[in-house]
Amino acid sequence: MSGRTLALVIFGVLVVGGMAMAWYAGRRQQDAAEYWSAGGGISPRQNALATVGDFLSGSSLLGGVGLLFLFGLDGGFYLLLPVLAWIPVMLLIAERMRNLGRFTMSDVMARRFAARGVRTSLAVSTLVISGVYLLAQMVVMGNLFTLLSGLPYNAAVVIIGVVMIFYVAVGGMRATTLIQAAKAVLLLGVLVLLSVLLVVRFGGDVGAVISAATKPAGGVNPLAPGNLLKNKWDLVTVGLALTFGVAGLPHVMMRFFTVPSAKEARRSVSLTVWIIAVATVLIAFVGLGAGALLRQQTAKLAATGGNLVTPRLGEVLGGGEGTFGGAVVLGIVSAISFATVVAVVSGLLLNAASTIVRDLITRRPGPAGADTSSEVSRGRLASVGVGVVVVLLAIVLGRGSNATQLVTLAFGVAASANFPVLLLTLTWRRLTDLGAVVGILLGVVTSVVIMALGPLWPGHVPVISLAGPAVVAMPLALLGAVVGSLLSARRTETESFDHLLVESELGRKAPTAVL
Repeated sequence: MSGRTLALVIFGVLVVGGMAMAWYAGRRQQDAAEYWSAGGGISPRQNALATVGDFLSGSSLLGGVGLLFLFGLDGGFYLLLPVLAWIPVMLLIAERMRNLGRFTMSDVMARRFAARGVRTSLAVSTLVISGVYLLAQMVVMGNLFTLLSGLPYNAAVVIIGVVMIFYVAVGGMRATTLIQAAKAVLLLGVLVLLSVLLVVRFGGDVGAVISAATKPAGGVNPLAPGNLLKNKWDLVTVGLALTFGVAGLPHVMMRFFTVPSAKEARRSVSLTVWIIAVATVLIAFVGLGAGALLRQQTAKLAATGGNLVTPRLGEVLGGGEGTFGGAVVLGIVSAISFATVVAVVSGLLLNAASTIVRDLITRRPGPAGADTSSEVSRGRLASVGVGVVVVLLAIVLGRGSNATQLVTLAFGVAASANFPVLLLTLTWRRLTDLGAVVGILLGVVTSVVIMALGPLWPGHVPVISLAGPAVVAMPLALLGAVVGSLLSARRTETESFDHLLVESELGRKAPTAVL
């Protein structure tokens, strides 16, 4: 059996299994709370695994290893900072988000601001972030499916689109969580497998792996800075995006609402940090192994943005091209990576659908306990609509880009548009609804312009020479929120902020005397 055939068989089994899980979970969904947040009934351990599956997607396994292989030290920068970024999320945001929100980040903002514009502007930001993130996953999927099946890129995009729409439309958050948790375990298993094979390949000498990986070869000096981040502004903008972007990613923050309480949210994030830290170390080691064994193939692997370095490494570690062992390892790595992408895009699609239904279509979401069956129906229709649009965009854009770099752009938008306003909402008494709207929209518009004229520019020489938008857009968004609030005639009442502050720490059941 060839590697392609084996990979397709494994992928088929995983997809069918995921569909069965989605159908099973979908049978119990009767209201919006169950559809959007699994009724708050996910355990911290399950939620942590699902968050890892959401955060460390196929783009991390394939794009992260590819960046480390192609650019050495600079690629490692993309791996390290997101791990550190989870620490402030764990200490400062997780519990407060769970106490204040129901299903989305917009619910947290709505606790303080009744103005429709706040929800709408945050919805626009969420859709931009989800769109760029989805594009990154589609790039991974397209390259992998072309490698495995020989089918065109466009066919791969359509197939993955149908699967992800089924997961979300039928199963909702509970199915998405179970699928993401299962895929996270498989992803960690692949990393362990490749790491063990690397150690065996070098006779148990880890130092030999590192020594071989860090030698200049194939036109690359892995230890030299500037292979990817050409100047200090690139370093700063990527650093800001990866450090503060996690706290602004709507599909990741959405996971805080799937656990029963704020205490469980913190436990979930704490476990998430540990798992991501271990996974990052393994990804870095696999990237070093690729540098040690595949350096002479740099030009060929660079043509796909480095996204196929991991499957190729698996084939080499399994025995090489044309061997049964190589075919088996290639099949396992490719199939699990491909299935992981499906799980991640399902979470992104669910978040985008909830944004459309709750923040753009519904004028004011109903209270807890109200009949929300029509909202669930609209959510399923929205997931279909968003899925179709994403498939069309993926066909037109993004085939030759590195997935991790695209994800970093999504981090940049999140750090620029969502994080500053979310931080001010929780900490600054004088923030007004106008200030929030100005901050969000200024961050989104600036980010989109810089991305369009910079990293996503179709020509060889971009108009703006920046690796991402955060270094410009993030300060502008923060300044816009502050200035808009200070110039606004309408002030937020102090009592509203006091209620928000106490409830964010103690929960909605805080004693009335305290409030």
